[in-house]
Amino acid sequence: MADSLPAPQASAGAAIPTSQDGKFKLFSKASTYHSRIPYLRKLPFPAIAIILTLILVNVLVWAAVGAVLHFHTPLISTAVLSWTLGLRHALDADHISAIDLMTRRLIAAGQRPVTVGMYFSLGHSTIVIITSLVVAGTAAAVSDKFDNFSRVGGIIGTSVSAAFLLLLGLMNLYILYKLIVQMRKLIAAEPGTEHREFKIQGGGCLFNVLQKMFKLIDRPWKMYPLGVLFGLGFDTSSEIAILGISSIQAAKGTSIWLILLFPLLFTAGMCLLDTTDGALMMSLYTSTQLARDPIAICYYSIVLTVITVIVATVIGVVQFLNLALNVAEPTGRFWDGVERLGEKWDIVGGAICGAFVVFGGLSVILYKPWRRRIDAKRVRNAHFTPLAQDSVVRGVEEEDDAGEVEGGPATGKGAGLLVNEVESEDAAGPVGGSRV
Repeated sequence: MADSLPAPQASAGAAIPTSQDGKFKLFSKASTYHSRIPYLRKLPFPAIAIILTLILVNVLVWAAVGAVLHFHTPLISTAVLSWTLGLRHALDADHISAIDLMTRRLIAAGQRPVTVGMYFSLGHSTIVIITSLVVAGTAAAVSDKFDNFSRVGGIIGTSVSAAFLLLLGLMNLYILYKLIVQMRKLIAAEPGTEHREFKIQGGGCLFNVLQKMFKLIDRPWKMYPLGVLFGLGFDTSSEIAILGISSIQAAKGTSIWLILLFPLLFTAGMCLLDTTDGALMMSLYTSTQLARDPIAICYYSIVLTVITVIVATVIGVVQFLNLALNVAEPTGRFWDGVERLGEKWDIVGGAICGAFVVFGGLSVILYKPWRRRIDAKRVRNAHFTPLAQDSVVRGVEEEDDAGEVEGGPATGKGAGLLVNEVESEDAAGPVGGSRV
């Protein structure tokens, strides 16, 4: 019996492995590998982790959708289009402005938020999914009575979406103008005074209306209700609703759960880019190289705004052309090209996303030589005005110099007096006492 007593004591003192310990070890090991990769180690590990997680989620979603659509091959192109529209909408100025602003606010509060874009996108997607569910169910109920319901809904939704995109493009064109003016002020400013000229530029109607809501957000998860409010604009919900109606019109008797694969893909694509945007913004503003560098922030804001203007304008114009083609049914080689372009809408979305990656990469590559040239020009044109303290010191030095001329070395600078006195004492030493 006595031999069995130490056993409980030993087991009580031993560390029992838990799932948290396993997760911590896995996280620590992954962080160690991340620190050894030359280029990726420049980005914070949490940012890399959340981006890779969303990529994995998208892969799993596509695997599940692929397994389902294997038996419904006519819907594959619509599924690709849904995912592409999600990617495109993640580039809209309201998304970028809200995520960018809240990331900066939370960083200023001492946090390192990497999930701002994810929660915002999930909140926005909640409205998309609910709207798609309601519209798809309604369309299924009335499709037998109203044969042209899909066509009318498509005309209304496309008109609203195209007008919104073109308006968005014009608004961001104005924001681009303000960013360029601000960049000129930053370049013309004296080196070291850029922060006085720097002012963050926002964009979007909802961005201005809901700006007061931003002050209530002190945690990344609070971006979810803000995303819900942004989703009430129904600009993207109408697109997904049209997808659901069109799918029902194309494939009679399609299950509503099958139709909801489209908003799911839309959500996955939008969440991927919004999360990546937020994580990269956090990496940018916490980087030791680019943090507190208004010129660098303004440079990348200009690049991002240019891409946003191009995306909004191209998509809006193409939507209006397709709308005119479907309503007026004009003929000609130009309209034949518009029709072929409308049939390959997923390719257009992929090309836009590819252009975003290409131009974004080029902007990073061209930044260093551009910055060296700008810094050299700023140094050449700089006017270093003396501070008040420097003027006082210079005046004292001039008085001391005048004293040296009149009274000799004994009335020189304070520092010179101390040195001279020490030297005279050292020179005197034991011998100096015998001098007369």
